Amino acid sequence: MQMEQSLFKSASTIINGKLQQLLNNDFSSHGESIRLLTPQPAKQRLSFLNKTISNSLQVLVQLMPVNNDGYPVNVRGTVKKLDSERYLIQNQNVSYVVNFNQIRYIANF
Repeated sequence: MQMEQSLFKSASTIINGKLQQLLNNDFSSHGESIRLLTPQPAKQRLSFLNKTISNSLQVLVQLMPVNNDGYPVNVRGTVKKLDSERYLIQNQNVSYVVNFNQIRYIANF
């Protein structure tokens, strides 16, 4: 019984560590703190979004939180338009549904 509890605790610790590593790697590459990028004008972001969507490009997007409790997030992936104001940003680990105003910066990589 004690052996089973020890194995369960060990497996749980490993899984939690791997999940944390995946999330950290998604938000910033190589564990570095996120640096705020210069915000792009709305017309430029919209132009880049349209080009990204029509050409299925891989991009880096810096997202701002909806409220002040959050922090900026860097996401690498593809973008799809959901409706007039919302976009789906997907990478291999996480998907984000964001509105246009949350996108601070977008660049092809």
